Amino acid sequence: MAFAIASKSAIVTGGASGISLSFAKLLVQKGAKVVVADVQRTPALDDFMKQRQDDIFFQKTDLTQWDQLHDLFKFTKSRLGKIDVLCNSAGVFEPPWSNFWKDTEETSYKSIDLNVSALMKGTRLAIRDQLTRASPPPSTSTVAVILNISSLAAQFPLFNQPLYCSSKAAVSAFTRALAPLHKEFGIKVVAVAPGNVATPLWTKDIKKVFRDDDVVIQPEEVADVMLKVVEGAEYPGGTVLEVTKGRTRFLAVDSPVASGPGATTSNMGVIYGETIALLDKERKT
Repeated sequence: MAFAIASKSAIVTGGASGISLSFAKLLVQKGAKVVVADVQRTPALDDFMKQRQDDIFFQKTDLTQWDQLHDLFKFTKSRLGKIDVLCNSAGVFEPPWSNFWKDTEETSYKSIDLNVSALMKGTRLAIRDQLTRASPPPSTSTVAVILNISSLAAQFPLFNQPLYCSSKAAVSAFTRALAPLHKEFGIKVVAVAPGNVATPLWTKDIKKVFRDDDVVIQPEEVADVMLKVVEGAEYPGGTVLEVTKGRTRFLAVDSPVASGPGATTSNMGVIYGETIALLDKERKT
Protein backbone atom coordinates (compact mmCIF):
# COMPACT_ATOMS: atom_id res chain seq x y z
CA MET A 1 0.00 0.00 0.00
CA ALA A 2 1.89 3.03 -1.31
CA PHE A 3 1.61 6.46 0.28
CA ALA A 4 2.45 9.66 -1.62
CA ILE A 5 3.79 12.47 0.56
CA ALA A 6 2.67 15.33 -1.71
CA SER A 7 -0.06 17.48 -0.10
CA LYS A 8 0.30 15.67 3.23
CA SER A 9 0.75 17.25 6.68
CA ALA A 10 3.57 16.16 8.99
CA ILE A 11 5.16 16.67 12.39
CA VAL A 12 8.93 16.20 12.63
CA THR A 13 10.27 16.14 16.19
CA GLY A 14 13.82 17.31 16.80
CA GLY A 15 13.54 18.94 13.40
CA ALA A 16 15.82 21.92 13.99
CA SER A 17 19.00 20.02 13.13
CA GLY A 18 20.60 16.81 11.92
CA ILE A 19 18.69 14.00 10.25
CA SER A 20 15.40 15.51 11.39
CA LEU A 21 16.02 18.84 9.65
CA SER A 22 17.15 17.09 6.48
CA PHE A 23 13.95 15.04 6.50
CA ALA A 24 11.74 18.07 7.21
CA LYS A 25 13.31 19.89 4.25
CA LEU A 26 12.82 16.87 2.00
CA LEU A 27 9.15 16.57 2.95
CA VAL A 28 8.56 20.22 2.08
CA GLN A 29 10.45 19.86 -1.20
CA LYS A 30 8.20 16.91 -2.07
CA GLY A 31 5.04 18.94 -1.49
CA ALA A 32 4.17 18.35 2.18
CA LYS A 33 3.56 20.90 4.91
CA VAL A 34 5.55 20.40 8.09
CA VAL A 35 5.53 21.44 11.73
CA VAL A 36 8.96 21.18 13.33
CA ALA A 37 8.98 20.53 17.08
CA ASP A 38 12.16 21.22 19.02
CA VAL A 39 13.41 22.98 22.13
CA GLN A 40 14.91 25.79 20.07
CA ARG A 41 15.33 27.01 16.52
CA THR A 42 18.63 26.93 14.66
CA PRO A 43 20.05 29.22 11.97
CA ALA A 44 19.78 26.38 9.45
CA LEU A 45 16.08 25.92 10.21
CA ASP A 46 15.44 29.67 10.16
CA ASP A 47 17.06 29.99 6.74
CA PHE A 48 14.85 27.27 5.29
CA MET A 49 11.72 28.67 6.92
CA LYS A 50 12.38 32.04 5.27
CA GLN A 51 12.52 30.30 1.90
CA ARG A 52 9.36 28.22 2.46
CA GLN A 53 7.41 30.24 5.02
CA ASP A 54 4.03 28.93 3.84
CA ASP A 55 5.07 25.29 4.11
CA ILE A 56 7.05 24.84 7.33
CA PHE A 57 6.27 26.00 10.86
CA PHE A 58 7.94 25.78 14.26
CA GLN A 59 6.48 24.89 17.64
CA LYS A 60 8.81 25.14 20.61
CA THR A 61 8.34 21.86 22.47
CA ASP A 62 10.00 19.97 25.29
CA LEU A 63 8.80 16.54 24.26
CA THR A 64 9.38 15.08 27.71
CA GLN A 65 6.62 17.32 29.04
CA TRP A 66 3.35 15.71 28.00
CA ASP A 67 1.36 18.93 28.26
CA GLN A 68 3.68 20.40 25.63
CA LEU A 69 3.21 17.30 23.49
CA HIS A 70 -0.54 17.83 23.61
CA ASP A 71 -0.02 21.49 22.68
CA LEU A 72 2.11 20.42 19.70
CA PHE A 73 -0.68 18.28 18.30
CA LYS A 74 -3.28 20.98 18.91
CA PHE A 75 -1.07 23.53 17.14
CA THR A 76 -0.51 21.23 14.18
CA LYS A 77 -4.19 20.46 13.73
CA SER A 78 -5.11 24.13 14.02
CA ARG A 79 -2.46 25.09 11.44
CA LEU A 80 -2.56 22.11 9.06
CA GLY A 81 -5.87 20.42 9.84
CA LYS A 82 -4.59 16.89 10.37
CA ILE A 83 -1.50 14.79 10.98
CA ASP A 84 -0.79 12.43 8.09
CA VAL A 85 2.79 11.75 9.12
CA LEU A 86 4.53 11.81 12.49
CA CYS A 87 8.30 11.48 12.42
CA ASN A 88 9.59 10.68 15.91
CA SER A 89 13.18 11.70 15.29
CA ALA A 90 14.10 13.67 18.42
CA GLY A 91 16.68 11.89 20.54
CA VAL A 92 19.94 12.09 22.43
CA PHE A 93 22.89 9.71 22.62
CA GLU A 94 23.96 9.52 26.26
CA PRO A 95 24.95 13.03 27.31
CA PRO A 96 26.57 13.96 30.64
CA TRP A 97 23.21 15.16 31.98
CA SER A 98 21.64 11.73 31.44
CA ASN A 99 24.31 9.10 31.78
CA PHE A 100 24.01 5.68 33.37
CA TRP A 101 27.55 5.63 34.74
CA LYS A 102 27.84 9.27 35.87
CA ASP A 103 24.74 9.32 38.11
CA THR A 104 23.68 12.84 37.15
CA GLU A 105 19.90 12.26 37.29
CA GLU A 106 17.75 13.16 40.25
CA THR A 107 14.28 11.90 39.30
CA SER A 108 14.54 9.94 36.04
CA TYR A 109 16.81 9.15 33.12
CA LYS A 110 16.02 12.10 30.87
CA SER A 111 17.41 10.36 27.80
CA ILE A 112 14.89 7.54 28.32
CA ASP A 113 12.14 10.13 28.82
CA LEU A 114 12.97 11.62 25.41
CA ASN A 115 14.07 8.61 23.37
CA VAL A 116 11.31 6.27 24.55
CA SER A 117 8.49 7.78 26.61
CA ALA A 118 8.00 10.91 24.49
CA LEU A 119 8.12 8.83 21.31
CA MET A 120 5.49 6.44 22.62
CA LYS A 121 3.17 9.20 23.84
CA GLY A 122 3.53 11.12 20.59
CA THR A 123 2.69 7.97 18.68
CA ARG A 124 -0.47 7.49 20.72
CA LEU A 125 -1.58 11.06 20.07
CA ALA A 126 -0.95 10.64 16.35
CA ILE A 127 -2.92 7.39 16.22
CA ARG A 128 -5.92 9.10 17.84
CA ASP A 129 -5.95 11.68 15.05
CA GLN A 130 -5.21 9.22 12.26
CA LEU A 131 -7.93 6.76 13.26
CA THR A 132 -10.54 9.39 12.42
CA ARG A 133 -9.61 8.92 8.74
CA ALA A 134 -9.27 5.13 8.81
CA SER A 135 -11.69 2.67 7.26
CA PRO A 136 -13.10 -0.29 9.19
CA PRO A 137 -10.66 -3.23 9.31
CA PRO A 138 -9.16 -4.76 7.30
CA SER A 139 -7.65 -1.80 5.49
CA THR A 140 -6.88 -1.70 1.77
CA SER A 141 -4.82 1.51 1.76
CA THR A 142 -2.28 3.46 3.82
CA VAL A 143 -3.97 6.49 5.36
CA ALA A 144 -1.15 7.69 7.63
CA VAL A 145 2.43 6.94 8.63
CA ILE A 146 4.39 7.07 11.88
CA LEU A 147 8.15 6.92 11.34
CA ASN A 148 10.45 6.21 14.27
CA ILE A 149 14.23 6.57 14.44
CA SER A 150 16.00 3.57 15.91
CA SER A 151 19.73 2.89 15.53
CA LEU A 152 22.33 0.24 14.84
CA ALA A 153 22.79 0.40 18.60
CA ALA A 154 19.47 -1.43 18.99
CA GLN A 155 21.27 -4.57 17.76
CA PHE A 156 24.59 -3.80 19.42
CA PRO A 157 25.13 -3.86 23.21
CA LEU A 158 27.08 -0.73 24.15
CA PHE A 159 28.60 -1.17 27.60
CA ASN A 160 29.52 2.51 27.74
CA GLN A 161 26.08 3.75 26.66
CA PRO A 162 23.55 1.25 28.05
CA LEU A 163 20.74 3.81 28.19
CA TYR A 164 21.11 4.65 24.51
CA CYS A 165 21.26 1.13 23.12
CA SER A 166 18.39 0.06 25.40
CA SER A 167 16.26 3.02 24.33
CA LYS A 168 16.79 2.25 20.66
CA ALA A 169 16.05 -1.44 21.19
CA ALA A 170 12.79 -0.28 22.77
CA VAL A 171 12.02 1.86 19.70
CA SER A 172 12.52 -1.12 17.39
CA ALA A 173 10.39 -3.39 19.57
CA PHE A 174 7.66 -0.75 19.86
CA THR A 175 7.59 -0.32 16.08
CA ARG A 176 7.24 -4.06 15.51
CA ALA A 177 4.53 -4.31 18.17
CA LEU A 178 2.36 -1.81 16.28
CA ALA A 179 2.64 -3.62 12.93
CA PRO A 180 -1.04 -4.76 12.94
CA LEU A 181 -2.22 -1.14 12.73
CA HIS A 182 -1.27 -1.17 9.06
CA LYS A 183 -3.32 -4.13 7.87
CA GLU A 184 -6.24 -3.32 10.17
CA PHE A 185 -6.55 0.47 9.90
CA GLY A 186 -4.03 1.64 7.30
CA ILE A 187 -1.75 3.33 9.84
CA LYS A 188 1.81 2.34 8.97
CA VAL A 189 4.28 2.41 11.88
CA VAL A 190 7.83 1.88 10.65
CA ALA A 191 11.40 2.71 11.67
CA VAL A 192 14.82 3.33 10.23
CA ALA A 193 17.97 2.34 12.12
CA PRO A 194 20.87 4.52 10.90
CA GLY A 195 24.52 3.77 11.38
CA ASN A 196 27.17 6.40 12.01
CA VAL A 197 25.61 9.68 10.92
CA ALA A 198 27.45 13.00 11.14
CA THR A 199 25.00 15.06 13.21
CA PRO A 200 24.99 17.42 16.24
CA LEU A 201 24.13 14.33 18.31
CA TRP A 202 27.84 13.61 18.37
CA THR A 203 29.70 14.88 21.40
CA LYS A 204 33.45 14.98 21.90
CA ASP A 205 33.23 11.63 23.70
CA ILE A 206 31.44 10.02 20.77
CA LYS A 207 33.86 11.34 18.15
CA LYS A 208 36.87 9.74 19.78
CA VAL A 209 35.59 6.21 19.09
CA PHE A 210 36.15 6.77 15.36
CA ARG A 211 39.33 6.31 13.37
CA ASP A 212 40.03 8.31 10.24
CA ASP A 213 39.12 5.32 8.08
CA ASP A 214 35.69 4.83 9.71
CA VAL A 215 33.01 5.92 7.24
CA VAL A 216 30.14 8.20 8.25
CA ILE A 217 26.75 8.76 6.63
CA GLN A 218 25.43 12.22 5.78
CA PRO A 219 22.01 13.23 7.18
CA GLU A 220 20.64 13.77 3.67
CA GLU A 221 21.39 10.14 2.79
CA VAL A 222 19.34 8.93 5.73
CA ALA A 223 16.52 11.36 4.93
CA ASP A 224 16.27 9.92 1.41
CA VAL A 225 15.81 6.42 2.84
CA MET A 226 13.29 7.71 5.39
CA LEU A 227 11.14 9.08 2.57
CA LYS A 228 11.29 5.75 0.73
CA VAL A 229 10.15 3.93 3.85
CA VAL A 230 7.26 6.37 4.33
CA GLU A 231 6.07 6.19 0.73
CA GLY A 232 7.00 2.70 -0.40
CA ALA A 233 4.55 -0.22 -0.45
CA GLU A 234 7.51 -2.57 0.03
CA TYR A 235 7.92 -1.29 3.62
CA PRO A 236 4.85 -2.51 5.54
CA GLY A 237 4.00 -1.64 9.12
CA GLY A 238 6.49 -3.08 11.58
CA THR A 239 9.46 -2.62 9.24
CA VAL A 240 12.76 -1.68 10.89
CA LEU A 241 15.20 -0.77 8.12
CA GLU A 242 18.91 -0.47 8.81
CA VAL A 243 20.73 2.32 6.97
CA THR A 244 24.50 2.22 6.47
CA LYS A 245 26.67 3.80 3.78
CA GLY A 246 25.08 3.04 0.42
CA ARG A 247 22.94 0.13 1.59
CA THR A 248 19.91 -0.85 3.61
CA ARG A 249 18.81 -4.06 5.34
CA PHE A 250 15.55 -5.25 6.87
CA LEU A 251 16.17 -6.00 10.55
CA ALA A 252 14.62 -8.86 12.46
CA VAL A 253 14.71 -9.20 16.24
CA ASP A 254 17.74 -11.49 15.99
CA SER A 255 19.57 -9.86 13.06
CA PRO A 256 23.36 -9.87 13.44
CA VAL A 257 25.23 -6.65 14.15
CA ALA A 258 25.90 -4.53 11.05
CA SER A 259 29.32 -4.37 9.45
CA GLY A 260 30.93 -2.42 6.64
CA PRO A 261 31.02 1.29 5.74
CA GLY A 262 28.92 3.45 8.01
CA ALA A 263 28.75 0.81 10.74
CA THR A 264 32.23 0.69 12.28
CA THR A 265 33.58 2.47 15.36
CA SER A 266 37.11 1.17 15.45
CA ASN A 267 38.21 2.97 18.61
CA MET A 268 35.32 1.82 20.81
CA GLY A 269 37.87 0.28 23.15
CA VAL A 270 38.97 3.78 24.18
CA ILE A 271 35.73 4.63 25.98
CA TYR A 272 35.31 1.05 27.16
CA GLY A 273 38.56 1.44 29.05
CA GLU A 274 37.43 4.77 30.48
CA THR A 275 34.26 3.20 31.86
CA ILE A 276 36.17 0.30 33.39
CA ALA A 277 38.53 2.81 35.05
CA LEU A 278 35.56 4.76 36.41
CA LEU A 279 34.04 1.63 37.93
CA ASP A 280 37.35 0.48 39.35
CA LYS A 281 37.75 3.85 41.05
CA GLU A 282 34.22 3.49 42.41
CA ARG A 283 35.11 0.03 43.70
CA LYS A 284 38.02 1.41 45.68
CA THR A 285 36.07 4.15 47.45
